[in-house]
Amino acid sequence: MAAGEETAVEAHFSPTGAISPRRFTWRGSTVAVEGIGRCWKEVGKRCFGVLAAGGRHFELRLDEKTLRWQVSSVLASRIVA
Repeated sequence: MAAGEETAVEAHFSPTGAISPRRFTWRGSTVAVEGIGRCWKEVGKRCFGVLAAGGRHFELRLDEKTLRWQVSSVLASRIVA
């Protein structure tokens, strides 16, 4: 997947300004967010490390000026027994 691919995201915006992505579109499918890990800010962007169904890890970025979302990376998760 190319870095910075634009995506549609359903997110909860709390009155205090906290943002919680709930689901997003990736490769034509809706992906549910099962957990939110690290959250950080970069210049003009809010970034979220999220865990999706099947143990897949994604990085979502919200452009604070345009309010457009991007999937900037997809990380494969490996389970070791």
